[in-house]
Amino acid sequence: MMFAFLKNLTSFFAWLQIMVSPSLVGVIVGGLAWLGLKGVPGIVVGSACAALGVGLGIWWAEKARKGKGTVAFVSRIRSHPELHEQDQK
Repeated sequence: MMFAFLKNLTSFFAWLQIMVSPSLVGVIVGGLAWLGLKGVPGIVVGSACAALGVGLGIWWAEKARKGKGTVAFVSRIRSHPELHEQDQK
């Protein structure tokens, strides 16, 4: 029971890590668009960029979850190249 909870919790946090990176890019680009355009066009373009970033983040996290799993995806990204060389030998 407790093991399943911890497994789901780590999977959730890995999902969030995958989702947050494109979301941050979208929010930053949207913020810069909002600052650059000002007024209603800036709000529309900024909101669209932020929404696109969040949408892409959710899509990417779900794709990773349905593939090998979010924890395996994040672990593969964060692993050291030296470990890959040892696996190939």
